[in-house]
Amino acid sequence: MRHFVNLQTDLIRTFVTVVDLGNYTETGQVLGRTQPAISLQIKRLEDLVGAKLLHHKGKVLELTPQGHALIGYAREMLRLNDRAVANLHEAQFMGTLRVGLPTDYAIGYFQRIIADFARANPEVTFDIRCDWSRNILSQLHVDELDLAIAITDTMPAPYVSLYWSERPFWVCGRDYQFSLDKPVQIIAHPKGCFYRKRMIDALNTEGREWRICFESPGITAVQNAVLDGMGVTALTKKTLLPGMRVLSPKEGFPPLANLHVGLFYKHIKASDAALKLIEQITEGVSAFRKPTHARS
Repeated sequence: MRHFVNLQTDLIRTFVTVVDLGNYTETGQVLGRTQPAISLQIKRLEDLVGAKLLHHKGKVLELTPQGHALIGYAREMLRLNDRAVANLHEAQFMGTLRVGLPTDYAIGYFQRIIADFARANPEVTFDIRCDWSRNILSQLHVDELDLAIAITDTMPAPYVSLYWSERPFWVCGRDYQFSLDKPVQIIAHPKGCFYRKRMIDALNTEGREWRICFESPGITAVQNAVLDGMGVTALTKKTLLPGMRVLSPKEGFPPLANLHVGLFYKHIKASDAALKLIEQITEGVSAFRKPTHARS
């Protein structure tokens, strides 16, 4: 007969809070417990799962591989617990939500989810910031945002609740003409962009010459430059427009490495409204991608 291990919510909450805050003392202050009590709860959780979850590297508290494997599940367990309690208590969703969205990934799609949420919850005020993923994550880390959608090269990453991969495609205007004997004319976001890096890495691996012919931080400008036939770029399905065509390896454009996209938030900072919006974003992502909860 299978032996079931039940992970207690209070232990899971302590674990996630320690990970988010980075120390036992502040966790104790937030959860109303002493530092020794927090240490004991972490030890009890480690005994339940049969593995070390956290270790100190100097003064920095880090997740072990087993801790990385558990943290995503732990965040999801708390999210479901707190949403269930909020629904049973008929919580009113109000306050201000600060949301970060990446300028170069499916921004219109996530704006529509937020707009639908705003119409259904008029007591919630939004502060939406569209920026580079690295800037969005920096703002989340210093508590200037409540939740964020962002692209990163490293998964799992701090505060990620779920993540998924996207394969970018080489695209050009429908009537664009190019020659394999000439440098590839690249339309790109400025340095630091994940799409840009993938295009350049792929061409360098193939020994192809290239040059940046058009550069803009905005997705709309990049899309318009493609439609105007100024060169080629990398886009995902959500940012392809009518009048564009996808270029294949047979045409001399090698496959591009996947992008890693995540939904990020700090559980200890999440209000009922934030958790409800996170739930709707999760459902929306599931409609077009198969998300991975951050487990390793």
